[in-house]
Amino acid sequence: MPGGFIRREPTDIVIMRENQAVVDIFTQAQWMPFCEKLQGYDDDVAEEFLRGLKPKSDVLAMVKFRGLSLKVTPTSISRITELPMGLPWNKDERKQNQQAKKEFFPPNEEFSEDKNGVRRVSLTPPWNEVSLQIMRYITCEGRHSIVYAYHFRLLTELRYRVNLPVEQKLGLPYFLLQSLMECATKLKDGVPEQVAHHGMIKLLVEDALHSYKVPLSWESFRNLTREGDVKTLLEETRASSGEEQETITKGKKDARSSTPAAVKKDASSSAPPTVQKEQTKEKGAKEKVDSPIQSARELRTKNRNDKAGAGHVSPATPPAPASKPKEKTTAAKQKKNKTPVPTGKVKQAPT
Repeated sequence: MPGGFIRREPTDIVIMRENQAVVDIFTQAQWMPFCEKLQGYDDDVAEEFLRGLKPKSDVLAMVKFRGLSLKVTPTSISRITELPMGLPWNKDERKQNQQAKKEFFPPNEEFSEDKNGVRRVSLTPPWNEVSLQIMRYITCEGRHSIVYAYHFRLLTELRYRVNLPVEQKLGLPYFLLQSLMECATKLKDGVPEQVAHHGMIKLLVEDALHSYKVPLSWESFRNLTREGDVKTLLEETRASSGEEQETITKGKKDARSSTPAAVKKDASSSAPPTVQKEQTKEKGAKEKVDSPIQSARELRTKNRNDKAGAGHVSPATPPAPASKPKEKTTAAKQKKNKTPVPTGKVKQAPT
């Protein structure tokens, strides 16, 4: 942001995690999810957001810039940041702020006051570090040396009322919306160094970009010029998305049509083991039916029958010559009947 002071707000929680006491207190207050969401921001987007912010009431503001339009309320801030709603409050309530300051310090605890507040370094641990992280992540102060009265409202909550139900504690979404409105007013009055809440502004913008049917990216939006329009970006994104989908579909179609015939023919080779096994069994069964070779069992049966002289002949074995068994049978009959068998020579009968 040329010509003005740029707040260096955190984009991660690495430093905070070095102090476990602070992490425990923020976790119990349900503030850690919000702090973890603060990942990067853009100075120009934050400034344009605040210039386009129009307060409508204490709990409603409308924002229009770069063709983007969004409504900001404590409810929407709670949804996007994951901060609990809690009770409405205003940081400019002087009486409550001073009362919270008195409640925070026990009677025996000493501290160093400044005309505007209390010197942060005079707070006892862990509250000196807790107040610093409140300034960095929640209230987004430009300087961290003084703890103001409205800070003590949050510190008192954390020190004495952290175990209360959420609905009985101060709601940060109300504070954050009022702080955005205050920053917008001062920016329009010519105080650019009051631009704050860069990380939360990014979260609000990203949520609006993701609400489109074809979501827009934060990077594409932040690269738009001040005169850029999100509608043009949306049309380009839709066209790009359509072309990409068409390319993918065409590629799949071409891949199917260009499949070689040999690959299709050999598809069975890549079949699962179970299918291959079934195919092998079917093939073996077919070969067994069509083959002229006798099974081992049939051969064994034939051999036993032949040895036993049962005369059993396997269907596949050619019939044995019938001449020898026939001669044996004839000789047996002749011997029984004592009838000589002609031999071709004539024997003289005895006289």
